Amino acid sequence: MLPLLSSAQDRYVPTVGSKLLSLSGQDMVTGKVVDIEFANSPAYTLFHFWKSNSDSSIKTFIQLQQFVAKNKSKLVTYGFPYEYKKDIPQAKELSNRYKLNWPQLLQYRQPNGAAVVDVLVITEFPTFILIDREGVILVRSNALEDVQALLDKLK
Repeated sequence: MLPLLSSAQDRYVPTVGSKLLSLSGQDMVTGKVVDIEFANSPAYTLFHFWKSNSDSSIKTFIQLQQFVAKNKSKLVTYGFPYEYKKDIPQAKELSNRYKLNWPQLLQYRQPNGAAVVDVLVITEFPTFILIDREGVILVRSNALEDVQALLDKLK
């Protein structure tokens, strides 16, 4: 686990080149615990952090769905909806409507309820993080185009 320091300005923010350990979370749709092990991915793992009340998150859903379909042989995708309990039904509905058919690991918007969002210091939505099989962050961006650009270079 990555260390977090006490004040926001002193926080360690994992960025490109940082190495992550395996993670786990509860799938918002199925309720099952999902263990993420980067070494088991085809080549890359994509993390997608979003909120159901974020227009900028929702605007990327169609593009993201197309991106995942285009790159399905190269990567495995995990969504991380960051929600208050009252907003979970809306998040589930959006996930279903936009066919975000990959694990959606719920991050509760409450103190100590969003472990992955907290550890990775996600402050803007959407955020996309591309990780290699060693757990090293290759891209951390609010633009899916940045992820695609790197994947195109790595062909």
